[in-house]
Amino acid sequence: MKTMLLTLAMSFLVWACQPTPKPVDSLNATEVFPKSAFPYNLNEPDRSMPMPKLLNEISGLSMSYSDKYLLAVQDESGILFVIDQATGSVKREIPFGKLGDYEGVEIVGKDVYILKNTGTLNLIKNVDQRDEQTTEPFNTELGKENDVEGLGYDKNNNRLLLACKGKAGNSLELQNRKAVYAFDLNKKALDPTPILTIGQPEVQKYLQAHAKEERLEKVIEFFSKPDEFEFSPSSIAVHPLNGNLYLLSAIGNIFMVINFQGEVVYLEKLKGKVHQQPEGLCFDSKGGMFISNEAGDDMPGMIYYFKPLGAE
Repeated sequence: MKTMLLTLAMSFLVWACQPTPKPVDSLNATEVFPKSAFPYNLNEPDRSMPMPKLLNEISGLSMSYSDKYLLAVQDESGILFVIDQATGSVKREIPFGKLGDYEGVEIVGKDVYILKNTGTLNLIKNVDQRDEQTTEPFNTELGKENDVEGLGYDKNNNRLLLACKGKAGNSLELQNRKAVYAFDLNKKALDPTPILTIGQPEVQKYLQAHAKEERLEKVIEFFSKPDEFEFSPSSIAVHPLNGNLYLLSAIGNIFMVINFQGEVVYLEKLKGKVHQQPEGLCFDSKGGMFISNEAGDDMPGMIYYFKPLGAE
């Protein structure tokens, strides 16, 4: 037993010390992963991993730099779960805090950041060493009314991205929109102005340009109320190859891709039979995508893996 625990601890240390992968050359990334294409079949996962009951409500996912482990947080539980991305088996449970509404997790170097829906970020250092583990909270200008559920890592700009499921902000121009804010990792501070917002005008522009595509019929129906914008991001991730932002909304089961200019690149409504409640999203270094779903009436919590179409 001691040998097994030592092996797990050593493997986790190797995982945590993996160097940050070098940025992919933009030309090659465009050739391999065209920005105009969407190379995933969202309703036909290449790998399905049922979760144990203690992970019925995975609310956030992150990928280790080694591409070997997934990090997950469970809504209301102050425990960080280390999951084998190939098998879905839970390798470690790492307590980090009290009960709370935890919605996102990201690894940056050897540090782990965990997001609460109130906008508070918890920085966990020495996460794999219980006796030396420290947690430092960073309060932001965001609060409960913003219902911050999405956390992503923008490596190129050394910042965390926080997506608001609720209120975008107090100004008039932010009404009926959703916002993404940036937390500067050098200053350890949130920019009080969102880096981008999304609303009906951007969505309608995309839908008009792709009006002939049959797959958008239910998407058009979801966005048919001109005075309401019900898209409510529960997760956000930066694609490692094309640099776009991928967002999930459990409300409506909507999958959205936007660029950093706030333009909609792709929209799709997920099938409820597969995605009962999509909450977590992350990528491996080759563009493989993982989506976590909370448990439903007749399905356990799930993590799905989607291989890019055409990838070997």
